[in-house]
Amino acid sequence: MYLRLSMTILMKVFYSFLILLQIGVIIYFVRRGRKKTLANGSIPSDDSYEGLRRLAMSVKPEQLKLKIPDTETFVYGVIMDWNTGDSMVTLATYITGAANLYLRSGGGVKGGGKNQNVGEAAAKFVANAQDYIGSALPAGVTEIPAPGCVRFYLLTNKQMYVAQEQVKHFDDGSSSWLPLFKQGNEVITEMMH
Repeated sequence: MYLRLSMTILMKVFYSFLILLQIGVIIYFVRRGRKKTLANGSIPSDDSYEGLRRLAMSVKPEQLKLKIPDTETFVYGVIMDWNTGDSMVTLATYITGAANLYLRSGGGVKGGGKNQNVGEAAAKFVANAQDYIGSALPAGVTEIPAPGCVRFYLLTNKQMYVAQEQVKHFDDGSSSWLPLFKQGNEVITEMMH
């Protein structure tokens, strides 16, 4: 029993460490983007971030050259919005392996899926999102999540679905969305290499 309790504690510490590591990486790139902006003398535009995010959510299966039977609901893209409190981070991924990372403060990574490791991680992330449709709701709007929350938008051939989770539930391991969140973070990690 002591060993089981120790393993549980170790797993919680490990998951918390991974989440803190990802937050640190995101903060690094947010600050780096701000420094580049200051060096260029221009101010990052929310329209640029909003435009890229809106474009990512509007991608259709035909644009990805996918032929999906009408008889099934198929997830072909996942947009993961993460409101860290200091910034907004948007990961846009598609079943083809295409992946982009947008930062509201400016900067990001475009065309990440051209790297084989990123493409494989992105395709796996999107494929596994298929299991979460039953836990999501049809998305009427595409708002950003509240501070300290992550919102998943599942793009399907039928409609868009959405689910939101608080980061604290990822930290304590109580979220059913934790496996998908970890896979999204794997895509981000591969993009940062």
